[in-house]
Amino acid sequence: MAREVSVERVVPGGSGLARLDGAVVLVAGGLPGDRLLVEPRSDGPRLLRADVLSVLSPGPHRRPAEHVCPLARDGACGGCDWPAVRIESHGPLKEELVRDALRRIGRVPDAEVPGIRFVASPRSYRLRSRLRWDGRGALGFLGRASSSVADLESCEVVSAALLQRVPALRESLAAASVPECELQTLEGNDGSPLLGELRFDRALPDPERIAAALHGPLDGVRVLFSGRLAASRGASSLRLEVAGATFRVSVSSFFQGNRFLLDAFLEEARAAARDAARDGVSRGALDLYAGAGFLTRALLEAGFETDAVESDRSSGADLVANLAAWRSEGLPGRGRAVGRRVEEHLHRERERRDVVFADPPREGLAPEVRKALLRIAPRSLFLVSCDPATFARDLAALLPRYRVSSLTLLDLFPGTHHVETLARLERRG
Repeated sequence: MAREVSVERVVPGGSGLARLDGAVVLVAGGLPGDRLLVEPRSDGPRLLRADVLSVLSPGPHRRPAEHVCPLARDGACGGCDWPAVRIESHGPLKEELVRDALRRIGRVPDAEVPGIRFVASPRSYRLRSRLRWDGRGALGFLGRASSSVADLESCEVVSAALLQRVPALRESLAAASVPECELQTLEGNDGSPLLGELRFDRALPDPERIAAALHGPLDGVRVLFSGRLAASRGASSLRLEVAGATFRVSVSSFFQGNRFLLDAFLEEARAAARDAARDGVSRGALDLYAGAGFLTRALLEAGFETDAVESDRSSGADLVANLAAWRSEGLPGRGRAVGRRVEEHLHRERERRDVVFADPPREGLAPEVRKALLRIAPRSLFLVSCDPATFARDLAALLPRYRVSSLTLLDLFPGTHHVETLARLERRG
């Protein structure tokens, strides 16, 4: 049965929180100040979930309906989950998400949380995209909680350069009768070159034919069967320029995905590394989950001898190449690539370090990593997180030994509830 609710605030996960007959209702797409018609469904004791049936009265954060992508609004496309949020509202709403997570999940006292700085981003931001080809003519994002593909014709998250290439990509995939697959893309700073990796969950008879068909619409193509390279044409990596530094990045590797905030992100890391270096660099640094070395670069510039730990093979190869290139630049610090899982490396780590940078995946720091950081006890920590809930949990575990000296939010994912949190921690005492 449809019911009317008023949304109070947003909560970690991006839903709007409302109340109905004493129960909490989490409304997907609900925004503070909205009065909505919803159809609640039970999700446990005194917890309901709901989708928006209609907006009876929009709150101050909601865009006019005619400005919202209709595919995202009705869930046919799952490329973004906050399509209706005004771009100027991302700052206050995402700060609220982080503070709510710290308060409710981490039980972090408000007095421990410094003022938060928010760095905004324009839309159409993606350097990397993960699209789906359905084998029948549609290329785009999966629908929300659906296996159907929403054909990509217009979009507020991918770049204009990628959108221009989509018709040719779609045509080539169809002409070659390519079956259902995932297409991972990586673009240069200005949208070119465009590299692609087609990922199939089973082997196919003629991978070279597929690579040849897509080489043209894509400047470089890799074809993978169950994670193994089966064919390739053209380049598989490119060079990205970020705030005066050059990074080699492969289409298979992890790298930050917002073209507009790369410079701001690296400058935040540089500031953290410089401040840490003021108290000396003799014990060196660790960069955990180093990827291609994005944060490692800042530590080397500050003069730290740095062990950069990365277990992924593709990212690790880019890391090794980048360290070699930077060595020839004469950076004051020297880096060493460590091809191990972070947990394994920290289990072996016995030396104290001056500083540790950590940019873990969405699930955050594993319990053994949190314990190891408290054992190693670096003077400074630079903790990066893309999930407020796991950030709150990790920060709560570290606070007995550390205090937060600064907190910055980068809007790496406009149009979604996701936000990148950058926290600088200093050892107490």
